[in-house]
Amino acid sequence: MVKLGQRLKDIHWRDAAARFGVWGVRDYYTILDQMAREGAQITSGYILVILAAALLATTGLLLNNSAIIIGAMCVAPFLGPSRAVCIGGLYRKGSIFWGGLIKQILGLLVVGTTIAYLITVVLKAGVPGIDVTQEILLRAMPNEKDFVLSVLTAIGAGMAASLALSADPRIVAKPWGQIIDAMIGVEIAISLLPPACVVGMGFAFGRLEISRNAFSLLMVNVVGLDFIGSMLMLTLRGVRRRYLDRETQVRDLVRAIILNSHPDEIVDVEINVVLLGEQSADVQARVRAEPLGRPADDLAKSIALALAERVGTRSRVTLEWVPSQQATTHQLDL
Repeated sequence: MVKLGQRLKDIHWRDAAARFGVWGVRDYYTILDQMAREGAQITSGYILVILAAALLATTGLLLNNSAIIIGAMCVAPFLGPSRAVCIGGLYRKGSIFWGGLIKQILGLLVVGTTIAYLITVVLKAGVPGIDVTQEILLRAMPNEKDFVLSVLTAIGAGMAASLALSADPRIVAKPWGQIIDAMIGVEIAISLLPPACVVGMGFAFGRLEISRNAFSLLMVNVVGLDFIGSMLMLTLRGVRRRYLDRETQVRDLVRAIILNSHPDEIVDVEINVVLLGEQSADVQARVRAEPLGRPADDLAKSIALALAERVGTRSRVTLEWVPSQQATTHQLDL
């Protein structure tokens, strides 16, 4: 009776644990890690796109034209760094977290704010009628209603960004996922770039209260977007550092066993890990080897046993052994 009760307790615990985490998606947690790393990298293209977006946003704010402002949001590239902050924080990877946050702040306050300030100063000096518009005042928090609704927009954009990765997790490996990312990126930029531009425009008009209020709104939106919306939602969806570690451990162990089995014949190994639960996985390995290379009959079984013993993961291992097509390259120096 005691053993039966303990067994039922163990089953209940496993069922409860299985509610958290995203299962059945190939290399899911590793792909999230790669997305975060890419999102934390500052590139010249990132700076140039923000320059273009800030130019459009500033023009739209001065013209009091919401359509132009929305067009600028379609250009602004702030989804990547926001995800780097969120995923880097959940994975406890400081370099990714801080890299994404610095990239975000650099793009907003250094590039966006500066461009808006310079454009406004030049236009104010040479073009009559340049003045503070209603669209600018909307980002300067004129009343409590606008502040609350702006923050809710930022939180909703962060939730949408996280749900796109977890509600339908297979999107991370699908080409059409980029289309959804683009649409979510627009929502994220709405909360970030206009306030950043208004900070610079306030200085250009000599209205420090506008700059101060827009900066406060921007910082609150960053917190609502990155932490309350994105990070909290992925946490509730079960994204954990231990699942990334499990994928990595399984992949590294399988690679080591395969390479050691035929050290002189294997050219390349591609390994995909599909976590099915806390302690179960599907492992698919594609091995390119010399034409005479042959896997041992019990290699897959040996890998499965090693995973159970060393990693604590019950695994179904599939090996695909394909011949390597060696190509010869000749170089002619003239």
